[in-house]
Amino acid sequence: MNAVQDKREPNAMEDEHVVHMWQPFSFEVAPDYDYRRDGFLRRTMGFALRGAATVILSVVDRVFLGLKIEGWENLKGLGARGAVTVSNHVHMMDCSMIDQALWNRRMYYVTLESNFRIPLVRHLIRVFGGVPLSKKPRAMARMFEEMGKALKAGAFVQVYPEGVLHPYYQGLRPFKRGAFYLAVKNKVPVVPMVIAARKPRGLYRLYKRKPCLKLTILPPIYPKPFIGQKQAIDMLMEDCRAAMDAELNAQRAGEQDK
Repeated sequence: MNAVQDKREPNAMEDEHVVHMWQPFSFEVAPDYDYRRDGFLRRTMGFALRGAATVILSVVDRVFLGLKIEGWENLKGLGARGAVTVSNHVHMMDCSMIDQALWNRRMYYVTLESNFRIPLVRHLIRVFGGVPLSKKPRAMARMFEEMGKALKAGAFVQVYPEGVLHPYYQGLRPFKRGAFYLAVKNKVPVVPMVIAARKPRGLYRLYKRKPCLKLTILPPIYPKPFIGQKQAIDMLMEDCRAAMDAELNAQRAGEQDK
């Protein structure tokens, strides 16, 4: 199956989990669920908790994952406008990596409803602005509507177009169309990012058995104007995938040469 065969809109994320986690808590998106959390108290508390979590996890990610972030210069042209961000989904902590890359922007993360049933993880998801994606069409449609409002207010909305987590997967899996539908519908750019593995070097070689990670922010890609919505979604998805694939290939080649 290639990246453009799935034609559903706005398109749910796949639910074929590679990593299975204990989900003892019950959670289901309520009809009046507060997706944007724009109330003063919630926003203030969210800002404080996110700031503290970002500082702590930046140290954790650097020490234990060898995280390196590049490409901040590609965000300069966006100004205060909102954007959809997309990345490959290869680590349980990659939302914290993206949060560090975009620390100065209001962020929302579209994630599976089932993740809100996982102990500890569900709280971390909420701190970083997690938004549950329900399988119910009405709830899904309302989530996309609310995220559209967030984009128009200048927020960033992160979507994993591959759907579920596949730890340390080195390529790109088939994309879902939801992120690109959201961008086209609200006339905002997509900022692609890639998380790539790199060989442990220096002190990391003493204790790292798994690869270190590098997150690279790529230049924004804008929806094509003056074409139909369906074609614009497909072209935007293809353009983003091509940019991400090229960057991953370049980084793999660079690692082989070192």
